Amino acid sequence: MRPARCRSSARGRGLLGAAARLAVLSLLGPAGCGGPGPYTGSLYPVKGQVLLADGKPLAGGSVQFIPTQGGLPASGKIEADGTFTLKSKSRDGAAPGEYKVRIEPSSELLARKGRATPKLPFASKYREYDGNTGLTATVKAGETQLEPFRLEAP
Repeated sequence: MRPARCRSSARGRGLLGAAARLAVLSLLGPAGCGGPGPYTGSLYPVKGQVLLADGKPLAGGSVQFIPTQGGLPASGKIEADGTFTLKSKSRDGAAPGEYKVRIEPSSELLARKGRATPKLPFASKYREYDGNTGLTATVKAGETQLEPFRLEAP
């Protein structure tokens, strides 16, 4: 007696393949900033400033705004005077909502220190990848001028 063989039709393989693709896409969808499609809502101008503990501006680097509940992340380049404006993907501005704020010094600032482990001009907690830095911001519908972020010393 011969053992039974599993046979699959082309139709069965096609359905299985489609189901597998759908499962993969459903897993990837939420990772794309809060939903199944691109954010199409309004973005609003956001300006702010980053200051060190001594009141001097953080000269260079970037600021990242991480939405606390879905939404669209935003980021901005920190200028020599510590000021920044936000961009969301390729559009100027940020979506209204609550954000955790992360600060990253410029690579030039880190390189100037010339050490194996660079000494930051501010506490390392502000670089936490998940944004749990203690810094938060609220972006409103309309132009938002944030209070300066004052960073603690290392």
